[in-house]
Amino acid sequence: MAALAVGVCRETTPGDRRVALPPRSVAPVRTLGLDVAVEMGAGANLGLADRTYRAAGARIGTRDEILARSDIVVALRPPSGVTGGGLRHDQVLVTLLTDLRAPLSLPFLIHKWADEGLTVIALDLIGETEATTSPLDAGASLEVLAGYKAALLAADLLDRPLSGGGNPALPRAAAHALIVGRGPAARQAGHVLGACGAEVLTVDGPPPDLGDWDVVVTSLRPWLYDRPPTVVTAPSLAGMRPGSVIVDMAAGQDGGNVEGAEPETVARTASGVTVAGAGRLAERLPRVASETYAGHVVALLKHLARGGTIDIDPADPVLSAVLVTHRGLVPREDVWRPIMEQMAVAGLP
Repeated sequence: MAALAVGVCRETTPGDRRVALPPRSVAPVRTLGLDVAVEMGAGANLGLADRTYRAAGARIGTRDEILARSDIVVALRPPSGVTGGGLRHDQVLVTLLTDLRAPLSLPFLIHKWADEGLTVIALDLIGETEATTSPLDAGASLEVLAGYKAALLAADLLDRPLSGGGNPALPRAAAHALIVGRGPAARQAGHVLGACGAEVLTVDGPPPDLGDWDVVVTSLRPWLYDRPPTVVTAPSLAGMRPGSVIVDMAAGQDGGNVEGAEPETVARTASGVTVAGAGRLAERLPRVASETYAGHVVALLKHLARGGTIDIDPADPVLSAVLVTHRGLVPREDVWRPIMEQMAVAGLP
């Protein structure tokens, strides 16, 4: 019997240089008795040539070949732009969902996957309480990288050093940094800013008056179908001192935490406040982010692929936390109920 095949798709989102499985992750996957096939050019944006994948034991093919021959397809975003048959019934797709940032279209996409009989596993679907014990929570790991980059970005854009005192060149007092949010990204941003000498306060709701803060980092990300909550308004921004900085980690095409923040853009307000829309910060560490994601993919494959077969048990608490669709169903109520509501609004069965 032929070994199960894991297919790796090239990421096509502009600016995203990551790859779901770097070459060094091929051997651990093959150790599980699985073949690995990689779309040609999948690692090119990281300087990872196809020959490096071949040397690691992977096969190279076109996207249509990878999708047609793979039992499990792994990607950071669901593959699109397929010219052939695309994903097929009973195929397993491992991906991220929050990176799509498409609250209006995502319910219909998940409904389509269920109708097509796909098993879809999203490694960023795990709730905060579940994440502490799950080896599959790629979302939390990528959030840590994003929080790290948010702190460095804020420090780079700020008009003064974060630390104070101890040297005539430094301000008398440390900079004041406010973290708005909770979870891995907020904690990491606060940790890095504090390590750099700032005085840090974290709140998990609408922030207090912003006039006293040099740095504000917002990380109130929506869950799956929701839009990010706007917690910093234009009047609040106008109240910040000139030269201060605000980094919106939730900024995307569907809005953000900061009114007027544009995704992947740094702008200065009329009052002199620098606003950075930074919803894709983990992508700015593409090599580390790829290796981090791949570690969770390998952990999932160890959980799924046993004895040459794919074992999908919706009752398994580890797997159920990341299972989006399986055998025509959407197992999680917090995923399927909003889909039904959206379908009813749209007048669809």
